[in-house]
Amino acid sequence: MKNQIYVLICTFIIIGLPNVKGLVTPDSMKDIKYVSLDDNAPVWDIGNSWTYDVNRFQANFTASGALIGFDTSIDDLIVELIGYPGSSYILGLSGRIKGTFRFESGEGRVLKGNLLFTKISGDIKFRQSDLAVEELHIVIKGIVLLTEYSPQIQIPIPFPLTITINVIQITPRPVIDFPLYDGKEGMINETSISTNIKFGSIVLQILSLFIGDIPNEIFCKETFNLPMFDYNVNSENISVGAGNFNAYNIGFVWGLFGSVFYAPSVGNFVKTETVIEIPDQFQVLFLCELISYNYK
Repeated sequence: MKNQIYVLICTFIIIGLPNVKGLVTPDSMKDIKYVSLDDNAPVWDIGNSWTYDVNRFQANFTASGALIGFDTSIDDLIVELIGYPGSSYILGLSGRIKGTFRFESGEGRVLKGNLLFTKISGDIKFRQSDLAVEELHIVIKGIVLLTEYSPQIQIPIPFPLTITINVIQITPRPVIDFPLYDGKEGMINETSISTNIKFGSIVLQILSLFIGDIPNEIFCKETFNLPMFDYNVNSENISVGAGNFNAYNIGFVWGLFGSVFYAPSVGNFVKTETVIEIPDQFQVLFLCELISYNYK
């Protein structure tokens, strides 16, 4: 029966192929992974993993009157399923992060620096039924070069720093609206997220003992409203570091802008080019692509 279904699918593919100039050889076709008939939310299992290169992650948040900003890239970001309690998935994160960060209190205090020997780790909690993100916990830890701490410090100083970011989506919603099919259009409802961001360092703790204006840690907490997203879906062949895939290009045209490319054969997205901006609240730019994966 499986062989008959396979022959039928191949027949439809051959009939639907457009006229293309040039020679089509087995070598030119062997690396293409075709879209599965199952376009519902994928089923993940322990050991499934995806490795991405994040070419740019830029984020700016206005929280509690303060401005927090990151402009970074992440090499070999490994995302791996480490558990599935109840009706959720837990994916672990790890990678090497570089770039810059800044904090402006709004009261004259400025903290800026470069991420040098720095790693990123954490976990994401997804709802199994539709892959809606429920919680996100990130730790950025390592040696940074402090380029400015106004008004006291004006010369570059290397020191250890830990940045902790916790995000909870108050009403979980997915970014990818399963099931997917070519030509689908729809809307993802608005929601809210609660964020907690903390900068901590033994150096800050020591300096705070001698300089009254330096706090022993910097902590911000804020709730943001996320707008509704309008989207449309089209099938598209795409080439990334992990190979060539027939994917769904999920294009966002309102609220969130850009595209997420999801490949059923990978069980995850293979490329993202997205930006979301809420004036006077936050702005996030995310550009990444898949470089390897383990999924069956």
